[in-house]
Amino acid sequence: MVVRRALALRRGSLRPGGEHERVKGFVDSPLTERGLRRILLQILLALFGLLLVWRFLAEVATVTLLIATGLLVAVALSGPVEVLRRHKIPRAVSAALILAGVALTLLLGGWLLLPVLQNELAALADALPAAYSYVQEKVQELAGALGLNINLGLSSLSPADLGRRLLGGALGLFSTLASSLAGVLIVTFLSFYLAAMPDPIVEWVLKLFPPDRRPQAEEMLSKMRAKLLDWLKGRLLSMAVVGALSIASLYVIGIPGAFSLGIFAGLVSFVPYVGPIVSVVPPALIALSGNPADVIWVLLAYAGIQVVESYLITPVVMEEVASLHPAVVVAAVATLGTAFGVLGAILALPIALVVGVLVEELWFKRWRQRDEPA
Repeated sequence: MVVRRALALRRGSLRPGGEHERVKGFVDSPLTERGLRRILLQILLALFGLLLVWRFLAEVATVTLLIATGLLVAVALSGPVEVLRRHKIPRAVSAALILAGVALTLLLGGWLLLPVLQNELAALADALPAAYSYVQEKVQELAGALGLNINLGLSSLSPADLGRRLLGGALGLFSTLASSLAGVLIVTFLSFYLAAMPDPIVEWVLKLFPPDRRPQAEEMLSKMRAKLLDWLKGRLLSMAVVGALSIASLYVIGIPGAFSLGIFAGLVSFVPYVGPIVSVVPPALIALSGNPADVIWVLLAYAGIQVVESYLITPVVMEEVASLHPAVVVAAVATLGTAFGVLGAILALPIALVVGVLVEELWFKRWRQRDEPA
């Protein structure tokens, strides 16, 4: 039947107006204006739909990271909450007291350090423009020697503009003060409720597993909490040591604003690999505006601090808490940092720890049990 029909089409034996004519007319007919508008409208609707999906996924990612941050803070609060609970203090009261204590400590520390910070920040404000001008001059001299014309455009910028250009996007997910404040409030209240009333959440999570798997799931959650607590303790001690050593080193070298720069180095050291690189940039630039030879001492001092932190503090304090290969750490920080900014880089290691526990309990442990002789 198919062969006969093909031969008939070839000989033109099909009557005019038949299937052959309709197919030929459809192929040869030009695209009408109405059809073109319909296609363009469909393309625009598809692009608009993709934009909505992208915006939705971006918001979901932001909320997910906020929830993860709240969980991490809740885990940090759970340790002291358990200590207070042993003294017959309710969990909700314990969580409120701890959060209030942290807030009061920050306010008191800021009030006591405010005069010192003002002087140090004033010194930094005076030193940074000169440092940028010096860098621009040296780069232009080097470019001129190589026959290139390079203009960094820094001399015409005000210190505020320089700060915005250098620190622009440092908050990652939060671009405005209002969104930053909203994020802080969400994390604060979420961590408070999780630390004050964890039992309903834990029971709900356990109900997601079959009854025979719930003891294993509860043990897995306990291991995650223990790993995160030990990791947090190690990171806080490491940050304190890095900050103290940075302050001392910069004071000895004679860098203006040593106290502020040391505190900054301690804080950003919470983010592995990225933090140490970021922390060395301001003191190195300031050293250029004074004695350029001090740049070498700054780099050597920060390199020595990182050697002490990486090979002495971290192994002694954290021991085998993380059990993560350095390549895994670099990959996690790079991936989440690139995708979600600073907050993603901060949460990279806690997420890697949780994923490591899940893989160990749900995959490796099961295979070891299968390989064990009966």
